Amino acid sequence: MKSRLEKVYSKLPNQKVNLKAHKVALGLIDNFNYEYEYLEEEVSRLSYSVDEWFPEKFDEWFAIGRDIYSVYFQNSETFVSEADVAGDMDILNEIESKANELGLDVSEVYPDFEEHKRTIEYLEDLEKRFDEQKDEFSRESKSV
Repeated sequence: MKSRLEKVYSKLPNQKVNLKAHKVALGLIDNFNYEYEYLEEEVSRLSYSVDEWFPEKFDEWFAIGRDIYSVYFQNSETFVSEADVAGDMDILNEIESKANELGLDVSEVYPDFEEHKRTIEYLEDLEKRFDEQKDEFSRESKSV
């Protein structure tokens, strides 16, 4: 298989010219940092990223950020909070106490007692994690 340089030599009209001088000049082709085909592929890849991928992903990212901000900072979603059920745990404890005084199992007085208590405890945990996520989003959005 002929090298690129040999192919060019074969096309010279006067092959009796100083081949050494032509070899140096034509050999410059081999000094490119990237071959044209590879360079073209890489430029095409960058072009896709700049012209299509980034605008699409930026719009998605921005929309998601707006959604998170809306939920976590503007309260667009109304969730039940610990404040809403502040007295409920006291009521549950009172029900349990009265059931014990009567010699009854609390589930006989209030069948959903255990589940109700666990749900309030879970709400407390979720609200704490919600606040942690809010803080994380606030920190991260400042660093971007």
